[in-house]
Amino acid sequence: MDRNYFKEKRTGKISKGSHTKCCGEAKDRHILNKKKPDEWELIEQHCEDHLARYSSVTDITPICCKVCGRLIRYITTIDTDRHRFKGRDED
Repeated sequence: MDRNYFKEKRTGKISKGSHTKCCGEAKDRHILNKKKPDEWELIEQHCEDHLARYSSVTDITPICCKVCGRLIRYITTIDTDRHRFKGRDED
């Protein structure tokens, strides 16, 4: 017995692969999904927290699969004028 046996037993469907065809993410791995309202709230909360924590970040965009809605990554824009290394001497 392996994982596929138990997946088939639980769902009644034969597995067609371990990764999604649309975005290549593992089917077994839970990833936040923009199509689920409670998970979209978690994505929004992360974006809000990130903007509050890092003052040099001007915006953050969650990138999700257009087919299945899984979160793929976040893209941030950094204000380079505000992003300075501490301890650096100004001339």
